[in-house]
Amino acid sequence: MGNDDIIDFREDLPTASNYLRMAVPLMVQRRIPPTPYNYALWYAHVQNAHPELSRKLLAAFPDEDSYDPRKSEALFLEYFVKHYLPQSTQAQELIATLVAQLAQAVSRNLQGVHNYGASLRGAIEVFEQDVDPHQIRAMVGKLLTETRDLEELNQVFASKLKAASDQVEQLKRELAESERRARIDPLTKIPNRRGFDEAIAQALTADNETTCLLLLDIDYFKKLNDTYGHPMGDRVLQIVGGVLGKLQSDRIFIARYGGEEFAVIVNDELEAAHALAEQIRCQIAALQIKRKSTHDTIGTITVSIGLTRFRPGESAETFIERADTGLYLAKQEGRNRVIIA
Repeated sequence: MGNDDIIDFREDLPTASNYLRMAVPLMVQRRIPPTPYNYALWYAHVQNAHPELSRKLLAAFPDEDSYDPRKSEALFLEYFVKHYLPQSTQAQELIATLVAQLAQAVSRNLQGVHNYGASLRGAIEVFEQDVDPHQIRAMVGKLLTETRDLEELNQVFASKLKAASDQVEQLKRELAESERRARIDPLTKIPNRRGFDEAIAQALTADNETTCLLLLDIDYFKKLNDTYGHPMGDRVLQIVGGVLGKLQSDRIFIARYGGEEFAVIVNDELEAAHALAEQIRCQIAALQIKRKSTHDTIGTITVSIGLTRFRPGESAETFIERADTGLYLAKQEGRNRVIIA
């Protein structure tokens, strides 16, 4: 299931009540306990939210003798829980393992409490009878022993909870770092296209914020690769990325848009964005990049830049296309220039 297949429950009260009247009889017919995850599955079924889930649910529980809580839990994990987990198989497996371990610990603890309760009930029966002191002493000794056993179970359970909590915290840190790396271009060490897409969406939803966009492309990059080789091309990308990365601020977002193309989101007026574009163009043109083997300068590196200002109400796609039009015109008019589209 992809993100578009996530099952939502946003019905109004009459609709939800109608689904309730439809779901519960189906569960009763199959002798399925109305636990929260069981009800969620059958609610989604009568809601017709996901045909694949309905098919698997009916296949797993065709009649009153077919209920298996493990099957319900597996379906609930697949169609509900996993979509609130990070899109990482390793993370999902670790969380599932943690849940299983905790479930086992809870089960053992509950069994211990159940056994202790049975012993207490037995003790009450003994104490209510007219029995000899030896029997009472034996029962008290048994209760003391089982009390110590229960205390040990509780200590083990607390230890399991602490270990699980530590693992979850470690997982959260690892996931945060993984998410950060997923938004960084490994070559230039600046945000990548994914990072740009998220930043542009955020910038365009900010209230009372003027947004401009620069799309810039390294001129004659293919020729550079053909002449000096791809390692030199990569080095040029790294250097240009380093120049742009130093401009990153709370009002300027830099990203490698793809290939030899970069994007700059500027939360400022068009005049300020134009001045920044000219600054970038001049800084890159002033670079003196040398080959490591011979220390010869490879020649001037220039960029062409398309610049535009966001128009309220337009889509991000239209906004980007207009900046791309400016970039195309800059290339057409001789390169190494800024064109406002």
